[in-house]
Amino acid sequence: MLPYTFLLMMTTRTILSVDDSPINNKLIEAYFRKEYNVISKESGHQALEWLEDNIPDVILLDIMMPVMDGIEVLEQIQATERLKEIPVIMVTAKTEMESIKATLNLGAQDYVKKPIDFTELQTKVLIAFQINEQKQEISKYKSYYDIHQGMIHAQRIQKSILPDAENFRRLFSKSFIINLPKHVVSGDFYWIQQGYNKKSIALFDCTGHGVPAAMLTVMGLMELHTLSQNGNEIEIDTIFPLLSQKFSQVLNTSGDTYTQYNGMDGVFCSIYPKKNILEFAGAKRSLVLIRKNAPSLKVDNDIITPKDSNQDYSLFEIQGDRNSIGKESEFLEFTTRKIELNTGDRIFLYSDGITDQLGGEQQKRLKRKQFFNKLLDVQNKSINLQKSDIFTWFENWKHNNEQTDDILVIGIEI
Repeated sequence: MLPYTFLLMMTTRTILSVDDSPINNKLIEAYFRKEYNVISKESGHQALEWLEDNIPDVILLDIMMPVMDGIEVLEQIQATERLKEIPVIMVTAKTEMESIKATLNLGAQDYVKKPIDFTELQTKVLIAFQINEQKQEISKYKSYYDIHQGMIHAQRIQKSILPDAENFRRLFSKSFIINLPKHVVSGDFYWIQQGYNKKSIALFDCTGHGVPAAMLTVMGLMELHTLSQNGNEIEIDTIFPLLSQKFSQVLNTSGDTYTQYNGMDGVFCSIYPKKNILEFAGAKRSLVLIRKNAPSLKVDNDIITPKDSNQDYSLFEIQGDRNSIGKESEFLEFTTRKIELNTGDRIFLYSDGITDQLGGEQQKRLKRKQFFNKLLDVQNKSINLQKSDIFTWFENWKHNNEQTDDILVIGIEI
């Protein structure tokens, strides 16, 4: 009878980490070893020798290594028939973007920057596994494989038009983003703008998911870029009607009645740091604000009570309008709400994918109350550290269930 540890290795996915820094390899081993078999090599030569007799499920490959760098290793992997389908995620310093472009052209699937955000890396590893499984399933059908490759390129294009992660952190230094597409491309997206005396952030959830929703995200992002070009600041009270008009104009050129009702839900916030004021508009989406020891919150001239609270924090939900962005709201006005902020307030924007996820012991939807409870539970940590807790909690809830919808959650501390 085979030993249990051997059986476990047969069923556990293997990650090959190639980095000349033993510390980086140890960090990757520590993070992934509970769920995966992690093999570490400190040079390109060692990695290629190991690959002569082994095939991992994914390779994490550092670019800058002595003697043989990551680009040379990748070239040899791609030149070897039995290895070239292994997903390769490059690990890079911030200054190596030209090298990253070269590795993507050579066949690398994705990359992460140092210092490594392990939640981001885990997401990309999971996507690599998913993509590899799909490639294996459809590899005998060349036309399907070509479509699949096109999806990978579509994912890169979609990511490239999202706000750059470094610009996001520069604008909102205390923040996090959890972005988990249901498929390779997503129907959720976010947008930011630095104005003269304000910072703006928006989150949108397009109709459906997958390719149709991703096409709508490109429409939305392109229109936002058009409206904000030449330094024009987008005004919160006009943005949703303008987007509704654009969707109506473009989609109504078709006689297809289905496309006429496509659109998106969204949240738009303008933050005025000098005035400590936040303006909020929502299209079928709400804004969550968490404040320390607050019995109430003033929104415009209204006083609202917490949706939930614990000993230290109160969670307030500010509701948006009941209309989506699209044909039906082309001539409607959306309500702008004004909130006086305190230093240390934390705001959360989220699409409904997280609260619609099936899971738990009873295989039910997660729902807002459980999500809000989790947000309260992690408030004793800095907002930069909350991402990992929320991600792990969500993965445990989902367990082996298929992801129900695209998921996007953004947290910002004022």
